[in-house]
Amino acid sequence: MLAYIKGKLEMKMTGYIVIDVGGLGYKIYMSDVGIEKLGNLGETVKVHTYYKVREDDISIFGFNTLEELKMFELLIGVSGVGAKTALTMLATCEPSEFALAVISEDIKTLTRNTRNRSKISTKNNIRIKRQNK
Repeated sequence: MLAYIKGKLEMKMTGYIVIDVGGLGYKIYMSDVGIEKLGNLGETVKVHTYYKVREDDISIFGFNTLEELKMFELLIGVSGVGAKTALTMLATCEPSEFALAVISEDIKTLTRNTRNRSKISTKNNIRIKRQNK
């Protein structure tokens, strides 16, 4: 629904930013690493977005690159991996490093710095490979 949001960076908080677009502030959840890579407050920034709509929640997740967005979409497609886990994983490796880890079945790389390591297993690794073809 929203491919990207471009506007003035108003706030940088832990876990999210706020971008002002025509007087409307969009709260966008991002990894802290992604937030660090954005410009300074007051600058115009462009963030690729994933718009999540659930019965009890509407959230926008932001990414610096299309590759990060695609990695996020791939991760949340795996059973047991939610948006917060996917953001944590994005903070630990670049999309190219992630792709290499999937191909080589490097579970250690896929689960480093992830609070809930059991969510990424060999079984889920195989699912990621299938989805990535």
